[in-house]
Amino acid sequence: MSNEIMKKLPSDIRVNNISAIFSLLFPTKQMPRVELGNKIGLSRMATSEVTGEMIRDHILREVGDDDREGRGKRSKVLAIDTSYWRVIALDLTDSYAFKGAIMDLCGSIIKRIEVSSTNSSEEKVAKIIELYKSLSSATERNILGIGVALAGIVNEEGTVVKSVRLDWTDFPIKKIIEEATGIPTIVSHDTSVSLVAERFFGRATQNSMLITVGGGVGASLYINDKIVTGSTFSAGEIGHIIVDPEGEMCGCGRKGCVESMISEPILRNRIAKNPLDRENILRDAGRTLGRIMSVPVGLLNLHDVAIYGASDIVCNCFLEGIREEFHNNISNGYCEPPIVYRCSQGEDLVLRGQGVEVIRRMVPLIHREGIVAKK
Repeated sequence: MSNEIMKKLPSDIRVNNISAIFSLLFPTKQMPRVELGNKIGLSRMATSEVTGEMIRDHILREVGDDDREGRGKRSKVLAIDTSYWRVIALDLTDSYAFKGAIMDLCGSIIKRIEVSSTNSSEEKVAKIIELYKSLSSATERNILGIGVALAGIVNEEGTVVKSVRLDWTDFPIKKIIEEATGIPTIVSHDTSVSLVAERFFGRATQNSMLITVGGGVGASLYINDKIVTGSTFSAGEIGHIIVDPEGEMCGCGRKGCVESMISEPILRNRIAKNPLDRENILRDAGRTLGRIMSVPVGLLNLHDVAIYGASDIVCNCFLEGIREEFHNNISNGYCEPPIVYRCSQGEDLVLRGQGVEVIRRMVPLIHREGIVAKK
C-alpha cells in the first residue's frame, strides 16, 4: 500500500463514520451515544471522539441522558443540530418560475421563494443568482451548500449535458454558481432527488422506483439505498423509449414513445374527447405503464414503486392498472410484485429531495474540508 493511500485512510474512515452516524439519526431520530457506536461498530472512545467532533461542528447536539436502567454513567442522547447550518435548494423544473428554499439539517423547509423564469441562458443564470441572494439574505444562519435540481442529464462535474426545458447543452451550471457565490454546489436530476425525498419523508425503501407522470414521463431508482445514475447519467430517462413503432407521433419526432402514450397532456386530451370513459382511459394508461415497467421492476426485484403526478390522473384506477400488469407479469413462486402507491409529498418534493442530497453529501465533509460559514 502506497504512502499516499495510507495518508488518506484515516480521514476517509472519519468521513465514513460521520456519514454513518448522521444517517442513523436523519432526519429526526434521537439515540444514545453508546447505541450509535454499537450500531456502526465503534468503541466507546472512538464514538465519543467522532460525536464530539460532530457536536463542535454543529452537526449534532445533546438532548439529554439515556433514561434506560443500568450501571455506570448514563450515555448522552444525541440528535441532529438544526440551529446552525442551512442549505439552499433550487428547483429549476418549472417552465415559468424558479423555486428556492432554505432548509435546516433535518430537511425541513424554513422559507420558500419563487422568481419568474426567462428565456435566454444569461438571463436564466441571473435569475438563479437573484434567487440565491434572496434566500441567503433571508437567513442569518451559516450556509453549508447549494443544491440545484433540473430536468435534464447532469454529469458528475455538475455540467448539464442536455436539458430541453432549459435549452442548455454542455452548460457548466455548477461552476457558474460556485464562482458567483463561493458556496459548494451540487446539481442533480429532478426525478432522482424526488425519490430521495420519498425515501426519507415518504414510504420508499432501499430498493425502490419513482415514476413521474407529468408533462413528460421519467423514473428514478434506489438500489441497495443508492441512487442509480447510469453510465451516461441518464438512468430513468424513459420518456422517449419507443414501445410501439406504429404508435402516435411524439414531440421528439418519433412514433410510439412512452411520453406519447401516457404523459399527463396526452391523457387529459383523451379524457376531454370522451369524459364518460375517464376511468377506462386511466386504467388502460396504468396497464400500459405497468407492461412497460414490468421487466425492469421484475429484473431488479424492487420492493415498492411510487407514482407521482396530478391526483386526478394518478388516481386509484390508474394505480390499479399498474398493479394488474405487475401481478400478471411478475408474480411467480419466488418473486412477488412490488407495492404500488401514489407519492403524496406535494409540490416541494423536488426542493426537499435536493436539500437532502446536499445535506447528506456535505455534512461528512464539514471538518475535513474546513468548511466555514459563508453568506
